[in-house]
Amino acid sequence: MRLTMLLTIALILTIALVIFPDIADQSLRLEAFGWVFESRQGAFTAALLLLLFVLWLLRSIIQMVFSGPSAIWQSLRSGSHKRKEENLRKTLVQWVDARSDNTPKALKKSRGILPDWLIEMLMVATTPAHAQKLRALDKQDPLLIALAARMATDPGATQKLDLATQKMHLEAWLKAHPDAPLALARLATVAEEEKAWHRVIELLEQQLQQGKSSNTTRSRLAHAYLQLASTEPEQAMDHLRKAYRLLPEEHDILLAYGEALQQHGDQATAQHLWLAYLNQHDAPRIAHALLSLLRPNAIKTYRKMEKLSETKMNHAQRWLRAELAHAAKLDGLAFEQMQALATTENIADAWRSLGAWHQAAGAYEKAADCYSRALKPPHPIKK
Repeated sequence: MRLTMLLTIALILTIALVIFPDIADQSLRLEAFGWVFESRQGAFTAALLLLLFVLWLLRSIIQMVFSGPSAIWQSLRSGSHKRKEENLRKTLVQWVDARSDNTPKALKKSRGILPDWLIEMLMVATTPAHAQKLRALDKQDPLLIALAARMATDPGATQKLDLATQKMHLEAWLKAHPDAPLALARLATVAEEEKAWHRVIELLEQQLQQGKSSNTTRSRLAHAYLQLASTEPEQAMDHLRKAYRLLPEEHDILLAYGEALQQHGDQATAQHLWLAYLNQHDAPRIAHALLSLLRPNAIKTYRKMEKLSETKMNHAQRWLRAELAHAAKLDGLAFEQMQALATTENIADAWRSLGAWHQAAGAYEKAADCYSRALKPPHPIKK
């Protein structure tokens, strides 16, 4: 700090003497103890600055001599430290840019400027997923175990490990860092590929308990319950109820849940849920499922739907209304409404319904024409 101040003062004086050369040429006279000293102000200032520099240099040398050889060695070693630091920077740049495959060897040359654990971390991070080794918890740093497992189970890796090896890496990760969210998510992915739905549910619920209630986690959990319901029919109702609570607006879940309600004799609830969903979404599969429920009281439901505004109804509602009219023996209205939906919107289901009606009436040419139009429409609706 003192050296910086002296250099700053010297710079200010030098600039002042350059700007005002007349001041530098002026005479300077000093009298003390019978001595008389005369000189130019510029020369006197330069000599004074040189004297201060020599005193600072002598002080530094004496201080290093009395400090011992270690201080001198440390001073000489600083140049090597800078070279290692520059080498490390170049190595990391090559790694980030994927320009070289010699990153692990180059990192070993940087020992001494970084802690060993950081060097090992960088070496693990530069190892491809398929080359990651499984590490024992009692012999390795937990952080290195977690990093190795993360690299080994990277979903974007070009060469992926088999599911069993990935599973071992992830379990080691969870032992090193219990309840690690990313490890739980990736282990759930492995369980999904193995179709171990109970394990998937366990892992995803563990994430939700941690407060990780993201839409992705809830969606995965709901679909796990949906898959479990198909493999355990005796408990399907409980699984589907849980799935519906997680994602009440999911099309496939609502359809499966409604069908389960029908099997348990609760058709009214299924009808209510499906009608409410159809009012908000253009869902052809829900409309087809509703048709089988509403056929016995087709005229009653048709009268209710007839009150709805045509512009506010979606395609599925319009198709259902026309089918209910046909089921209620209102053939004129049914053909008119279904024909309008087919010709103006080119809906596949509308053409198929018209084809079935014409076929039932014996108009086979018209039926064939309708079926051909339903083959490749711009907006197909599948049952």
